[in-house]
Amino acid sequence: MLRYKIEKILKEKKLSLTKSRKKVLKFFIKSSKPLSLNQIRLFVGKMDRVTLFRVLNIFESKQIVHKIRLENGKTLYALCKEECEGDNHNHNHIHFQCENCNDVSCLTIENFPVLKIPNYTLNNIDINVTGLCINCN
Repeated sequence: MLRYKIEKILKEKKLSLTKSRKKVLKFFIKSSKPLSLNQIRLFVGKMDRVTLFRVLNIFESKQIVHKIRLENGKTLYALCKEECEGDNHNHNHIHFQCENCNDVSCLTIENFPVLKIPNYTLNNIDINVTGLCINCN
């Protein structure tokens, strides 16, 4: 079932089914949490660093994953949800980081802010929130 889902995603995005892409995508689907580069590298094992960066870059450009830049400068990668389908790479959610366990989650909120600033084109809004997660609260 997982293999079929991986192949379906890659085919829908018109990407070839390479071993590297399948392995990285499998980890994103299985984890269902934002991942650091170190976590991804540990899972994929002996994959060349450049290959991994290429896979992550193509996944981001094809709206399979998105980057999360935390206040501490750390970058995480998260699997995109259905709302990113088509030409609408839409991340209308917040990135919540627990101050106790440092877990990061993508959380959907009602009434995500819509900003309209005259003479500016906004492509992306990132909202990072800190506090205590359900497990630590």
